Amino acid sequence: MTFPWSFEWDVDLFESYDLVDCGDSPVAVGNLERTHEMVQAEIAKILDAGAMPLIVGGDHSVCVPGTRALSEHLGSDRKMGYVHLDAHLDAGEDIGGDYQTNCSGLVRAADLPNVSPENVVAIGARGTINVPDWWEAVKRREINVVTMSDVRRGGFEKTIAEALDQAWDGVDGVYVSFDCDVIDSAYAPGTTGPEPGGFTGPEIIRIGQMIGERGPSAVDNVELAPLYDPSNITARLVWEVLSQMLFANAKHNLR
Repeated sequence: MTFPWSFEWDVDLFESYDLVDCGDSPVAVGNLERTHEMVQAEIAKILDAGAMPLIVGGDHSVCVPGTRALSEHLGSDRKMGYVHLDAHLDAGEDIGGDYQTNCSGLVRAADLPNVSPENVVAIGARGTINVPDWWEAVKRREINVVTMSDVRRGGFEKTIAEALDQAWDGVDGVYVSFDCDVIDSAYAPGTTGPEPGGFTGPEIIRIGQMIGERGPSAVDNVELAPLYDPSNITARLVWEVLSQMLFANAKHNLR
């Protein structure tokens, strides 16, 4: 059980936001492209209503319709940034001829017409699943990648602040995609692609606060797999990250 008020922020989420559960998006079973079209339409409705979508999905391909919805909402004359929090680059040009997979989100976001590479930042990459083709795609597009080694060498707060500042620099909206496996597997075992060597619990919570202070336009959380975590610590950590993001955003807007 959790409550909407934070003693640290003195903010009540229900007083600060008109929170609405929009329910599940329709899904076309066996048809990824059609599913993405329907998900994009649902997210577009939320954006058009003047609200910030907080999308909770299992498959990381949800960021494809999510970024498309925000891109179209902003329009061709307004710039968009993209933050990719993930142990994996997800920079597959295509996977078996499919261009909208859970391993393609970073490059699909970078391909959007109002997204410039200087405003695309991937944070938390590590491990041996990041294949050469992904690195080549990232380099070709000049996408900014902040690896976990970069974070440890440069210092957590400074490195993350610089990365987020880059995504928000000169843009009119930012989409944030938060994959649970960006967190160290010791803190988040309940994910489909656990990787050691990631952010600790306190670090990912702080990242949530730093994002909230800047004001995201749309956020997703993906690859949460409670089945792998009977104690439910991963889900509780994810909620802490998202709620701290909202608390920080509310407090920033009240200043």
